[in-house]
Amino acid sequence: MLRALAAVAALALAATAAQAQPDPSRAIPVHMRRGTDTITLRGRLTQNGPECCAYAIAAAAGQKLYWNIDGPAVRMTIQYPDGTADGPGIPNPLPLRTTGVYILGVSPDLMADGAFGRFTLKITIPPLHR
Repeated sequence: MLRALAAVAALALAATAAQAQPDPSRAIPVHMRRGTDTITLRGRLTQNGPECCAYAIAAAAGQKLYWNIDGPAVRMTIQYPDGTADGPGIPNPLPLRTTGVYILGVSPDLMADGAFGRFTLKITIPPLHR
């Protein structure tokens, strides 16, 4: 009985984690201006509205992604270039271990008050020092 309950709990956690991951096919490409390593993005999280927001960010192995978000209570996720994912909740800074496109997801934290509204997300990915 205890094993069955543990298995059900594990499946529920896996399903919740899968639902929290952004859809890469709907990700908004992020392009920083030449000569800069920071970009400010704006979005809005709505209740029962369209899914928001996933951002596709190209980076090189060894870089770090720094992020800061102002606005409603959110859950941050990351999908790595190999398709694996972490979150909700990601480190800041986030070490980027492989070269490729990362999908940064921002979704409302439905367990918190104030999970909907406009947000400002600042992303910085400093260049590698050679």
